[in-house]
Amino acid sequence: MQILAIIPVILLVAFVLGELFKRVGLPSVVGQIIAGISFGIPAFKNFLFGEDSTLLIIDFMATLGVLLLLFLAGLEINIEKVKETSRDSILISFTSALIPFTLGFAFIMVFFPEYGILTALIFGGGLMVTSEGTKVKVLMDLNSLNTRLGAVMLAAGAIDDIFEVLFLSIVVVMAKGGGLTELAVVPLEMVAFIVIAFVSFKILHKVLHQMDKTVGEETELFSVVMIFILVLAALSESLNVGYLVGAIIGGFLLQLSMKGISRRHRRDLVNVVKLVALGFIVPFFFVNVGLLLDVTTLFTNIPLIAATVIIAFFGKMLGSVIVKPFSGLSLKQLYYVGWAMNSRGAAELVIALIAIQSGLIPPEIYSALVATSLITTLVFPPILARGIKNNPDLMEAYTNKAYLDKLKKMKWPKR
Repeated sequence: MQILAIIPVILLVAFVLGELFKRVGLPSVVGQIIAGISFGIPAFKNFLFGEDSTLLIIDFMATLGVLLLLFLAGLEINIEKVKETSRDSILISFTSALIPFTLGFAFIMVFFPEYGILTALIFGGGLMVTSEGTKVKVLMDLNSLNTRLGAVMLAAGAIDDIFEVLFLSIVVVMAKGGGLTELAVVPLEMVAFIVIAFVSFKILHKVLHQMDKTVGEETELFSVVMIFILVLAALSESLNVGYLVGAIIGGFLLQLSMKGISRRHRRDLVNVVKLVALGFIVPFFFVNVGLLLDVTTLFTNIPLIAATVIIAFFGKMLGSVIVKPFSGLSLKQLYYVGWAMNSRGAAELVIALIAIQSGLIPPEIYSALVATSLITTLVFPPILARGIKNNPDLMEAYTNKAYLDKLKKMKWPKR
């Protein structure tokens, strides 16, 4: 089937299912992922995506979709709230990565020692990641991105992405037979990206202010912004920092760069990015998440898949609530942050795919990681939607009085 015919079919099915789930009070992302699962049924998949080139195009659209989604999140999130919640975000990102990794590693070494340490490391690494794309879209659907808890979820996930990048770099080096020398280059590449991002920010700031004075329409501004984000994402990917981290940082930098330009240009630019991203490109990311799942894997080796899902859920939940003595968030808020950190989406799929293609893990471990990725991604949206509905102040309030008093003494405003 020709790609020009497939694209409207994908958008139509994703739109219809997304709207159906919105009608029953759930985020549209659930319907879009289920649309992808439907397309992944062998009969439909062979008919629609018979040629490998078609799947490559869909995969490219999915990559562009999650890139724009995270860029938009960085562009819209309140930076002051990210500062305000930085302590919680750092603590949660660290513990919610460490605990699932430790549990996953121990599980393989205890129950499947024949797989070896390498498989145990990759298994644990697959369970420690978080999918920013899914989380951001759900928060947008629920009008909760620009809240205190939304800032915690976004920032903790962004830091978690750095852990993912470091781990993925290790997996790639092992897949290529590399050693400590190749691994030592990774921190240097991150420093190089930070320098490039800072220089890019300075240049973009001057360009936007100049264009604000001379340009009458937002189309030219949009072109400059798209060039900026794609170049920054490409650089972050080539420097092994990961294009998702580059996309979020790009959004933050653009938000800072736009300070001082006319309110009309700022509003129009954000609206254009949002329309193009959410209305056309982002649905391909969620459809692709479902499309990558082979439904038959859910019915093979059920005990291993069930154990993997349990470890994944328990590890992220424990990793989030364990910071309660050091956090200003309530136990209930940390509980829902745990569900947010549980969403793994494409992040876990990438690690599993590279590992299986390189012969680093057996097929049954690959199936367990893929199934866990899908299950954790699908479960989070309805749980958060229900939590917000039943607890109107869930996303905004701090409950720890001592922590609130400490915040008041900080230099940045509370809101």
